[in-house]
Amino acid sequence: MALLFYGLLLQMDTPTKKTAFIALILVSGLLGLGFVRALKGGSLFPNLFATISGVPAAATTTSPIAMPQEVRAIYITASTAGSKKRVEELITFVHKSGMNAIVVNIKDGDGVYLGSGMKEFVERLKKENIYSIARMVVFQDNYFAKLHPEFALKTASSTLWIGKGYAWIDPSVRKVWEYNAEIALRALNDGFSEINLDYVRFPADGNLNDIVYPAYDGNTKKQKIIADFSAYMKSRIKERYPERALSLDVFAYSLLTDGDVGIGQRFADLIDSYDAIAPMVYPSHFSPGNFEFENPAEEPYEVVLATLQNGIFAMNEQGKHTIIRPWLQDFNMGAVYNREKIQAEIRAVRDAGLTTGWMMWNPSNRYDISKYETK
Repeated sequence: MALLFYGLLLQMDTPTKKTAFIALILVSGLLGLGFVRALKGGSLFPNLFATISGVPAAATTTSPIAMPQEVRAIYITASTAGSKKRVEELITFVHKSGMNAIVVNIKDGDGVYLGSGMKEFVERLKKENIYSIARMVVFQDNYFAKLHPEFALKTASSTLWIGKGYAWIDPSVRKVWEYNAEIALRALNDGFSEINLDYVRFPADGNLNDIVYPAYDGNTKKQKIIADFSAYMKSRIKERYPERALSLDVFAYSLLTDGDVGIGQRFADLIDSYDAIAPMVYPSHFSPGNFEFENPAEEPYEVVLATLQNGIFAMNEQGKHTIIRPWLQDFNMGAVYNREKIQAEIRAVRDAGLTTGWMMWNPSNRYDISKYETK
């Protein structure tokens, strides 16, 4: 419904836009998520720092939680964050399991989830001393592609190019960088302690040969585009919030090669722009034969350990440093991920010499305390 109201805003004159936006806020409040997608004077992008009257959005009233020495996080969607019952269940889980952080979508391939509801969620986490991480899906973006198709990847027949059900935005378009920076800054303004960027890359799946880029020239190295975007995001965020953290999700394979994995993610080029880099070290996502295992999903300790050791070696070779904080698997793919396998992943992180933590991914947000609690 929020998307419907936002579409109407684009077609209304300025006074009517204000009235419609107030209605949008009311509807969003009922939904519990507090969608905020406002236009100011018909500008190209949502001005996420302004209310209708032009007054900057109120800053959070309490200081953000500092990054724990060892971040132990779980992932949840915006819809889960909008359910008070689920939030209370997850807070209980965090305290009982020894976790101390929650990663929540504030932007995914279907929209932006900011506003009063999300701000209340962050404040609730602060009261429980839980570190809050705002996850943003960047260049995979159905919502923005439909709103501004001139910046979206197309096919040779001029239709939106779709990869695994999602449209993509050209990573080289500066206005798209600005749009994502504004969203990140608003999330920090609302009290989040960290911004976690995902899908900061070129497409990896689908008919890649059929892509027509609206701006990317095809000659500039993809890794330069992604590195430049990363440096831009760092400059925008650190200028306003120097004490907050910026992290990036990358393919685990980027730690195993000196190249950019064909998508622009060259690990060595990204280290300087992020406080933490999060390789998605899901054993089920490795191919048969990797690390000489027929089914890597059955060998979580060895796969996680070897991947992280490679990344640490590559970072040291560059003479650089950042936190390596991996995403780990808590879902059944390739194998049943029971307590033994999840604990093996955690042990591998620590045995690799990393003391700064990990993040657990379960797409359904259903975490079993028996897999985590200390016995």
